[in-house]
Amino acid sequence: MSKLCFSALVAVPMVLIATVASADQYLPEIASKAPYKKAYTEMLAFPDWVAKARGTATPVEKVSVDGKDFTVGHMCKPHDCADNQLIVVFSGDGKKSWGLIATRKAEAKGFNKYLLGDPDSVVEGLLNKAFSDHNPDE
Repeated sequence: MSKLCFSALVAVPMVLIATVASADQYLPEIASKAPYKKAYTEMLAFPDWVAKARGTATPVEKVSVDGKDFTVGHMCKPHDCADNQLIVVFSGDGKKSWGLIATRKAEAKGFNKYLLGDPDSVVEGLLNKAFSDHNPDE
């Protein structure tokens, strides 16, 4: 048997073993281990202007819906308000919050919107209304 055939016979099972081994891994397992853990954590991190509440903002509004009080605020990334915005709704007692992050690339028409905090339909409506109020052309 030639050296080339022998190498091919050894290499094929090794590739199959590597494929089977990687197929047995799951995201929760690898996301908690190096090198994936750092990349996973960085992916989930918010930009500083969001995480540290250091954006350009308008005064908050107190609103009431179905007898429940809320505080609604809008903030955007300094020097890039048109493309990076955050709307937050706080419960009347300030103990719960929900958010809507809206971002888009400078050349894009529409926003990518991400809800935070699992808002119910009332709170989601407040978030969307606040977004629309600050983006009347959208």
